[in-house]
Amino acid sequence: MKNNYLRSVVNSAISILPIMAIVFLLSVTGLAKISNTDYVMLTIGGIIMIFGLSFFQIGASTSLIKVGEYMGASLSKQKKLIVVIIFAFLLGMLITCAEPSILIMSKQAGINPVLLIGSIAAGVGVFVVVGILRIIFRKSLNLWYLAFYLIVFMLICLLQADPKNHPFLPFIFDAGGVTTGSATVPFILALGAGVALTRGGGKSRDSSFGLVGLASIGPIITMVILIMFSPTGFADYVVEPSAVFDPNTVNMSYIGSQLLNTLLPHGQSLGSIVEVLMALAPILIIFFIYEAIYIKLSYKKVLGLLNGFFVSFIGLTMFLTAVGSTMSPIGLKVGEALASSQDWVIIIIAFVIGMVTILCEPAVHVLTTQIEEMSDGELKKRTVLLTLSIGVGVAICLAAIRALYKFSIMYYIIPGYMISLLLMFFTSDLYTAIAFDSGGTASGPMAVSFVLPLIIGIYSVRENTTQGVAFYNDAFGVVALVALTPILAIQILGLVSKFKNVYALHLVKEQIHDERNNEIIHFS
Repeated sequence: MKNNYLRSVVNSAISILPIMAIVFLLSVTGLAKISNTDYVMLTIGGIIMIFGLSFFQIGASTSLIKVGEYMGASLSKQKKLIVVIIFAFLLGMLITCAEPSILIMSKQAGINPVLLIGSIAAGVGVFVVVGILRIIFRKSLNLWYLAFYLIVFMLICLLQADPKNHPFLPFIFDAGGVTTGSATVPFILALGAGVALTRGGGKSRDSSFGLVGLASIGPIITMVILIMFSPTGFADYVVEPSAVFDPNTVNMSYIGSQLLNTLLPHGQSLGSIVEVLMALAPILIIFFIYEAIYIKLSYKKVLGLLNGFFVSFIGLTMFLTAVGSTMSPIGLKVGEALASSQDWVIIIIAFVIGMVTILCEPAVHVLTTQIEEMSDGELKKRTVLLTLSIGVGVAICLAAIRALYKFSIMYYIIPGYMISLLLMFFTSDLYTAIAFDSGGTASGPMAVSFVLPLIIGIYSVRENTTQGVAFYNDAFGVVALVALTPILAIQILGLVSKFKNVYALHLVKEQIHDERNNEIIHFS
């Protein structure tokens, strides 16, 4: 047990230290000068994030993942389809209502948070049901992705034609990206795996993935509908002014107040402790209602689940407190400082930041671990992480280019998804499912709390503005790109793997052919 904790802490440190090092390096080189207070804040926040991520990973493996597996296995055995639909919808909707990434995003948008979160949650709930029914009835994942993305693009075309609402297109795709974050991904992955192992047939390994990718489609559809029929629309986006400190001193009282204000309810903010409780409590409530009726676990297993949930609660609270109190303000400051650099410098730095940011996402580590286990070691965790890292690096790079040169995000989104939908027919079902799951998973709390403020800071200084609807059109969309590029990266990895297998088979055939040619036949 001690070795597991130590290993988890080391892995978490390897994930988080690179982004801290980049911020320190940018400050030392003068590209993004920050004060001594910011240095201390980032150091304290980084330490809290390391231990928080470690606790969350350990707790999730014995709580969220187990609950998902129990629910998935049990739901797949239900003879009454209505029971499957009701509980799948409730689980998908309730966990999404308080997903930390969505709560962070809702604070940054000028629309009623209840209406926004409710619309996103309804979309996730519906598509979790769709995904589970797909596994149960063993339908092709490729065709379902193709059909639903065609619906998405038809709705987008309608919105694009509306001059009042088309500036909000980047935010709509961001909403799909933030849906699957640190709380929802472990549960949805395990739920899909549980159903697939029971009802997936001979392709249970392939069927176990894809549910996260489907869940990310629902919010895009519901957000388009919400914006099209919303009478008030969105209010202007406002950039909060960054705190200014004496560069030669350390303001510990400010650091302490920031941590407490992020941890505890303050003003309109619920605080990370309440937000995480809201994220985990619905899963517990729905699961134990269902468990009491259908599963009936032993007392020891129930106690183990509760212990895992408590560890997950502590870890995720620590992580989100550090992210909200340190990463968001420092991300904005770094972006504002970088804006004075040359364009090519900003683009390169954005790429490097993107490569290391993905390593800090809690849900990504859950996904890559499950990928390695479900693929029987065929896909190594390191290989998937490296591929995702490159993909997200490209995403942040593209977002920075768009913030600098101000053009429609559709020039990225439409070709990107068209290529990904085309690649589905050339890669295996396993790689397709993993690719779309990876896209939904990559865009978590770090993307919303650090990368988005970074791009907003760059855009704000370059345009010399701190308020306006234009932010939705030109600065938002980074989360959407973070969700898109990993899909393409994993699919390309699948193509490379396929070519390697074909080439290896070709070499084996040639070797057999040569050996037969070398045989000497004696005639008597």
